[in-house]
Amino acid sequence: MLGRLICVALFGMAAPIQAVAADFTLGNWNIQTLVYPGDPKTVFPDDHIRTQQDYADLRHWRDAVSADVLFLQEVTSPSALDAVFPVAEGWEHCISGQFAEAEGQNIAPVCTKNGMTAVKPTTATRVQYPAVALRPNSQLKIISAADYKPLDVTFDDNGTIRRIRWGLDVTIQSPGGSTVRVLDVHLKSGCFDDFISFKLWNTDPATGQPASRACDTLGQQMYPLRKWIEARETAGEAWMIVGDFNRRLDAQPGAIPDEVWIALSGYSADKTGHDRDPRSDAQLFRQPYENMSTCWREFRQPNPSGIANPDDYNILPIEFFLYGTRAAAMIVPESEKQFPWPNPTPGDKVRLSDHCPSSLAIKMN
Repeated sequence: MLGRLICVALFGMAAPIQAVAADFTLGNWNIQTLVYPGDPKTVFPDDHIRTQQDYADLRHWRDAVSADVLFLQEVTSPSALDAVFPVAEGWEHCISGQFAEAEGQNIAPVCTKNGMTAVKPTTATRVQYPAVALRPNSQLKIISAADYKPLDVTFDDNGTIRRIRWGLDVTIQSPGGSTVRVLDVHLKSGCFDDFISFKLWNTDPATGQPASRACDTLGQQMYPLRKWIEARETAGEAWMIVGDFNRRLDAQPGAIPDEVWIALSGYSADKTGHDRDPRSDAQLFRQPYENMSTCWREFRQPNPSGIANPDDYNILPIEFFLYGTRAAAMIVPESEKQFPWPNPTPGDKVRLSDHCPSSLAIKMN
């Protein structure tokens, strides 16, 4: 009898804990060609060499977001990550296995925790990769991190075949055991709102040749991205795709969806509402939605039609949280936020990042 009473008491104590849902914040940030302090190499020849104050300001910006997990782009190494998200202070972080591949190591994401050394790159060049960082004392856990290699469809750059960034497939878990699977992406740049042929997203790029146009390469990436969505839907998982899409999903006029949106959702309606896409439909959502970017808005050209490169001044975002119905049920309403750098000077955009972080809150049991 005593044993039964103890079991009942323990069950009674455990049940309320499992039933309580809590809010957690996810962040998204292209941190612009982040190298470690003192690195003699940069990603591009004209990259700004960050000072100690610059790194301190990046950490200040990080704290303003106050995210449990930050999904990052344009990070070059674990040691670069550690300059802004130091494991000595309790941060945990992982970088794409493309870094390990370049270093001749076992090809898998390189994850670093407290007590471990964040390794420096030894290669002759610096390459940007996606990464993830978990805040100290967060109740969330990163329970898995894996590479999604099919996004590397390669690119024909005037006869030189160049690699494209892999996705970083991360599963986060709440104290109650609830999980969300997040694919951190940094898609091909250079096709922000131009036309993408539907033939590209219906053809496995592994069966074809590398494209030489940015829009064709981005179109080729839609096939593996859609396959990842289909796999998550089939498995019944809550999922999100977070990162720099390099695409203005709100740029199309009126009710006409962007080609990337059509490619991922599988829904392409004609004027009568008939779905011309034979693939099954996936109900998708995104944040931000029809909101202008506030990032570095103080320095925008007020009349972009008269400048040489209006893309530099476009007010539509290219970074998103994209998700399906299961994750949509977890989103805290009106929680999407942008974090522009306060009281900026023109030099801040160069020394910190040309992208600003954003966040979205989710409720997990």
